[in-house]
Amino acid sequence: MTAFSPLLLLVGILSASQFAADVDRNGPKPAVAHLVAGGDWGRVVGAIRNGAADWIAMAPELARGAEDTQAEQLTAAVAAALPRAPSEVLAVTDLRRSPVLGVQAICGAPVGSHAPEARAAYLADAREAVELLPDVAAIGRAKAVCLKELALAADR
Repeated sequence: MTAFSPLLLLVGILSASQFAADVDRNGPKPAVAHLVAGGDWGRVVGAIRNGAADWIAMAPELARGAEDTQAEQLTAAVAAALPRAPSEVLAVTDLRRSPVLGVQAICGAPVGSHAPEARAAYLADAREAVELLPDVAAIGRAKAVCLKELALAADR
């Protein structure tokens, strides 16, 4: 595998599993730096926005390695995925309100999670997607808190 590592850095990280392996080897900060240097950051953020479960699952590691600008982009991308992949998003949402993946940040319709003229539609779609989730123990509390944050965002 070590013979593959330099090649990985030259061509970028192509999959969430390759990113996870990079995190295991080097830690989240260097792994995110490899994504950025390899030109993959935008593709990863786009995949998350579109609801790619494998990349959404990597959001906590991405958040641990992200610089400020990347952290904002990650928050917006995970929030944008809420209507498409609500259970995956809520599974990585932090109920302690961390700045990148906190429930308030993700479910509060942050800037970049939707087009400004589409805010109401985004909030309606996100609320419907979250409401349709079953109240299972793993996401039940996150679901309730997220619905509250979506309602607060609609009032702003």
